[in-house]
Amino acid sequence: MEDISIIIEKLRKANLTISVAESCTGGRIASNIVSFDGASEFFLGGVVTYSTPSKIRILNIDKKRIELYGVVSPEIAKDMSNAVKDLFASDISISITGNVGSKSGDGLSPVGQVFISINFMNKVDVWEFNLKDNRNSNIETAVSKVFTLLNNILKN
Repeated sequence: MEDISIIIEKLRKANLTISVAESCTGGRIASNIVSFDGASEFFLGGVVTYSTPSKIRILNIDKKRIELYGVVSPEIAKDMSNAVKDLFASDISISITGNVGSKSGDGLSPVGQVFISINFMNKVDVWEFNLKDNRNSNIETAVSKVFTLLNNILKN
């Protein structure tokens, strides 16, 4: 995993704020961030919208879009990152949705399929990963991927 302390320092130096919307990682991204002293300087908050109803109620994701694309999709990942950015008015927002195992939660997407979306300065990118390990390893890998992507974005 990327050295998160380096990413935190980049956020601080650039005076950027961040928020997260997590599904399949269940709060582990936020937990990693707040493990650093002074995280409240840049981390505005996060939500764990693990269920479809919570994505609809908390993030105001359109139920029709979920029905059309599936909750594990690049479209919903993008909607989640846009919604959490609006919710917290952050410079950067991250969302993650996926099936980490051991079976498909939505019955539509394959086990191991994960979508990560990062909205940075209103440019939204989405990445797809197909993880092949057990549930806990897939969660850890997904969290690691988030920090790698964020680090890469902050290099630019």
